[in-house]
Amino acid sequence: MATLELSNVVKSFDKTTIIHGVDLAVSDGEFVVFVGPSGCGKSTLLRIISGLEPATSGDIRIDGQRVNEVTAAHRGCSMVFQSYALYPHMSVYDNMAFGLENLGVAKAVIETKVTAAATMLQLGPLLQRKPTQLSGGQRQRVAIGRSIVREPKLFLFDEPLSNLDAELRVSMRAEIRDLHARLGATMIYVTHDQVEAMTMADKIVVLRAGRIEQVGTPLELYNTPCNQFVAGFIGSPRMNFVPAAEFPSALPGTHTVGIRPEHAQLADSGPLQLKIKQVEQLGSTSILHGHVVPDAPFELILNGQTTIQRGDTVCVSAPPEQLHCFDSNGLRL
Repeated sequence: MATLELSNVVKSFDKTTIIHGVDLAVSDGEFVVFVGPSGCGKSTLLRIISGLEPATSGDIRIDGQRVNEVTAAHRGCSMVFQSYALYPHMSVYDNMAFGLENLGVAKAVIETKVTAAATMLQLGPLLQRKPTQLSGGQRQRVAIGRSIVREPKLFLFDEPLSNLDAELRVSMRAEIRDLHARLGATMIYVTHDQVEAMTMADKIVVLRAGRIEQVGTPLELYNTPCNQFVAGFIGSPRMNFVPAAEFPSALPGTHTVGIRPEHAQLADSGPLQLKIKQVEQLGSTSILHGHVVPDAPFELILNGQTTIQRGDTVCVSAPPEQLHCFDSNGLRL
């Protein structure tokens, strides 16, 4: 377990700056998720932490010690990659043992560590198989097991579930969370999937264009997003945004009102007229898709089933306490 501190970390390639002065503190035993759209710099930041990529400037401290000049092999970090990065000609056992063998660890110690990790990850019966004989989820467990046996200070995950199908991603999310609870380890997890971030993180770091937009617990980001970008990124379906001019309020017309789909309500009358373009009947809920103003998609979640159809127009309202207001710069009011 370890603490991590990033101080004014910058990363540039030639004249292009990818990471712009990031400051971040990760507490011992925290599960922190970096989330953001493709190209926001989250994987680059993870590689800087691991030592696979040098920072252009700024400081990286693990347990209070500056590690900028410490090689990746000696930082005490272990990375789990999207591609698993397993050796195809080696058995599961040998893949998990390889790193320890390179460090000269005694065979008896290696066997004890590999067996314990395999038991934890339910890989015991698979230790003599090759990676090509495993499912995607089993390969990911092997990659995680290879990290566990090294007993790293920091576990680093770089979009580890993105190659798995939807059902397996859900189960693997639960397994990684359970693993974190059992190990009490400090983990940093990169994903572009905000649902993964919401369901797994103790703390979420939202990144955009190499800058941190907001840091907080999942519910802090959901309930009080600091700006329109975070509001639209966190939550599924995404928050609806409507010009303030559509509401009979004192807000300037240049401002924007945000309404989460689950907080929007059907009304006999109201300021918003939703023209329905699509209805998703999911059984326990229904999702209405349409527009209240041109070029402003709007979604509304209903409990249960509905007779509303494509082409209908309905009135929509929302409780005032559930509205999110943003100024002309996209900042929360």
